[in-house]
Amino acid sequence: MVLELSKKVSKYCVGMEGNISEKTESGLLIKASGAKLSELSHNDLVEFDMNGIQLSNFSKKGSMELGFHIFLLGFDNVNYVSHTHPTNALKILCSDFSDSYSRNRLFPDQVVFNGKKSCLIPYAKPGDDLTNAIKKGVLEFIEAEGFFPKLILLKNHGIITCGKTIDECIISTEICEKSAEIFIDCLNLGSINFLSNLEINDLENDKNEKYRQGLIK
Repeated sequence: MVLELSKKVSKYCVGMEGNISEKTESGLLIKASGAKLSELSHNDLVEFDMNGIQLSNFSKKGSMELGFHIFLLGFDNVNYVSHTHPTNALKILCSDFSDSYSRNRLFPDQVVFNGKKSCLIPYAKPGDDLTNAIKKGVLEFIEAEGFFPKLILLKNHGIITCGKTIDECIISTEICEKSAEIFIDCLNLGSINFLSNLEINDLENDKNEKYRQGLIK
C-alpha cells in the first residue's frame, strides 16, 4: 500500500523530494534516503522499529526525516504519513499569508478533509530540528484545539498529511493544494470570503459529511 501512496503523491515533489511511511507490526517502513517517490520500489523501503533502530535493507539509509515519522505514526488511527512539497501550498508557506491560510477555510471539502484548522510549524532545518519543531507544534495544537491535525503545514518547506488509510493522506494532500491555489487566486482578485465559524461547525457535525468520510478506504 505504501508504494501506491508514493506514486499518487509523487506529482507534488521534484527529484528526491518528499518521503512516505507505513506503520508495521515491528515498527515502520520508510522511503530510503535519495530515492524518488515516483520510482519507489520495495528495494527503496527501509524498516525501523519505533526506537529508530534499522531492521532491514542495510545497504541503504532511511529518510533523514525518520524522527517525525516515528512520532506521527505513534498516534492512534495514523497508519500512513506523507510528506510532500506542493507548489501552491509552498508559495503560501513562503509568504506572510501562511498563518491566515492555516486558520481559515474556503469551501466545505477543505473543512472535511483538512480539518477546521491546520497545524502550522515554524521553519526548522530538516532532520532533528524539524522533528523537534513538529513534536512541539503538534502537541501544542492538540492541547489547544482538542484534535489531531489532519494537515500539518511546514513554513518554507512543505506539508504533512496523516491517515488510517493511504486515501486519507492522498485526498488531504490534494485538497490542500486545491485550496492553496484558490487562496492565491482570491488574493489576486482582491479579497477572500472565508467560511464563518458557524458554517465550519455545521459542516463538522453534519451526518452526511461524516458518512462520506467513512467511505474513504
